[in-house]
This record gives sequence, C-alpha cells and structure tokens, in this order.
Amino acid sequence: MKKYKMCVIPAFPLENVQLLKDRVIFPYACFRAFGESLRLVTKSTGDYPYLSYLEGAQLVTLPENEPHMESAVHYITEHREEIDLLFLFGARGEYMELARTYKSLRPDGIIYLKLDANIDWVNALPFSCKPFSGFLQNCDIISCEARRLQSLLYKKWQRPVDYIPNGVYYPLYPEAEDVRFEEKENIILTVGRLGDIQKNSLLLLYAYALAFPTFKEPWDLVMVGSVTPEFQADYGDFCKRFPPLAPHVHLTGNIADKQTLHQYYRRAKIFALPSRGEGGSPNVFSEAAIFGCTIVTTGVDAASDMTDNGRVGRISPDIEDFDGFAKELSSLCLDPDYLAHNFHEMRTYIKEFFDYERLARRLQMLIELQLLKRRQP
Repeated sequence: MKKYKMCVIPAFPLENVQLLKDRVIFPYACFRAFGESLRLVTKSTGDYPYLSYLEGAQLVTLPENEPHMESAVHYITEHREEIDLLFLFGARGEYMELARTYKSLRPDGIIYLKLDANIDWVNALPFSCKPFSGFLQNCDIISCEARRLQSLLYKKWQRPVDYIPNGVYYPLYPEAEDVRFEEKENIILTVGRLGDIQKNSLLLLYAYALAFPTFKEPWDLVMVGSVTPEFQADYGDFCKRFPPLAPHVHLTGNIADKQTLHQYYRRAKIFALPSRGEGGSPNVFSEAAIFGCTIVTTGVDAASDMTDNGRVGRISPDIEDFDGFAKELSSLCLDPDYLAHNFHEMRTYIKEFFDYERLARRLQMLIELQLLKRRQP
C-alpha cells in the first residue's frame, strides 16, 4: 500500500505538552503504520522536549513575523507536493482558508479532520454559513470521538462522520506491561487542570468528602495537575472544614515527567473524571485504563464508550450531583472484588477498542476507500 507524506497543522501554535496528546499522537501512530514522513507545522511556543518521544517526526517552525494560520497557508502553498495527507484538529473557522488552499493545489490529496468536539460545541457551529459548510466539504474524512456525537452529526450534517475515539499509543507506556493489581493502593486519582471550569474539580473534592465516612478502610484522593489560584483557595477552605480528611487529599501540582505520572496511574485503583464536558474521551482516560484503573465519570458525551455502557466503570450523569458522584465512588471503594476483576476487564477493553495502532489502520482503510471512490466514473 501507498506510504503517505503527512502533515499536522494545528489551528493554534502547539505547546510541548500537546505533542503527547491526541492531536499529535494519533497522526504519529498513522505515520508509524503507513507514513513516509510526518511534519508538525507550528509557530514555536518554546522548547519541545517531548519531541524526543516521536522518533522520525519533524518539527517545522513557522516564521514569527505573521499570524499563525496566515503563515500556515503560505507553507501549504510552497510545500503542497510534500503533503499527501493533511491532519486538521477541530472544526474551526481558522482552517477555512487553509483547507480551501490545499484542495485547490492538491485535489488528489486527503484532508482528515479530527473534530475533538462535544455536543454543545457542535450545536454552536455555523453550519448554515456557506464558507464554513464549504470547509467541511473540503474535508475528505471527518471523525468524532464519541458514538453519541456520531449519531447526532449524521442527522445534522447529512454526511458520513466516522467514530475514531481518543486512544493510547502503547509504545509510549512500557511501564504498563507488567502492572499488577496486587501492587495497587487505595488511591482515587484524577489528572487535569485543577480549578478549570470544564474540569469541575470541586465536584470530585466534595463528593470524596461525602463518600469518606462510608469507607471501611482509608482511601486517599490524589489530584494531579496545575492548580488555579481559585482552586488552591477552595482546597484550603476544604481542609479547614474537614480536618480529618486533609491528610488524605494530595495536590501534586503539574507533573511533566511522564514516568513519574505513570507511577501514579500504576498505584491507583480508581480514576475519577468529574468533567463538565470533553471533546470525546480525554487522553487521561486511556492512560488510566491501560494501567487497569476503574473509571468513574460524569455523563460526558463519551461516558458510555469509556465504561462500555457501565460494564467496566461507573457513570454519574449529572455534573452538579455531588451525592450521585459520591455514591458511585463509595460503591467502588466498598467492592474490592469488582476492582480486582475489572482491572483485567478494563485492560482488555482498552486494548481491543482504543489502541491507536489499530485505529491508525482503520483510518488507512477509510483513506483507501476514499481514493477508490475517486477512481469510479
């Protein structure tokens, strides 16, 4: 089969941390599976130490003297013959001129748009706007990260939208190969931007307080991630209100070193996702799952996908329901047999349906089908 010259262009300049998230990792998995080359085209935001994890990928930095997307359009124009497959991330108006330019210069090329969207965001998109609908038409393949969203988009846009969830690229997680449930501790883990309105961190903090009296043995809550000043103040108030709980709640701050972060996944039995919304299943879900953590989540669009409809995890649908989330936490902490059994079930489930190497082969098949359609009279 054909090997493709691939190019990733973000709508906004890439930061180092994004190199190991879905917008880059999935294209990288595709590059390793069926690519000839992979270029990450962006204005620089500083150093990129995570590039060392992406062997063979080339970082191309755009000039600083013009806007990011204007410079990206110039790059596409000058290097069109070196791009067979263009990866775009998010149905954003910033991409309209870029997609139009590429298709006019390389009608034989493929544009793949990964939506990274939730239902609320999709409903707000200006689909009736002719330039925006034209942008979507220029995208040969569009995928979303939640089956619930896929069904809505098919009805709304009247065009195929494929389901490709946010997954995991196993070569980046050698520590997960030999993880054992017997090594895990009574830890409830969350990872994210603590205090960000979308991450809904207070829900988890106070749900934990409600669940704590029901525990038959101590459970610690470990919250990993950068902390807003507002949440730092909320945490201080929490510790004053619940002094017995304070020693059991740990804010680690941001952890940039991946091996250190993976040790938290390795130790935790439960991973909590209290988000108000996500663009499909978040990257932290797949990371937690390969280490055998049982997931408890709010009713984000991909909740059913992440938990296999509640089989390998728990869903508390209402993002404001402190009691409901506490109930799900308590039920898991009081059921060690389920956690031990689900450790294996979750690892099997994530491998079967969220392995980026398998998902890359699916995208390859969709591309080949697209090219086959073009050859038909």
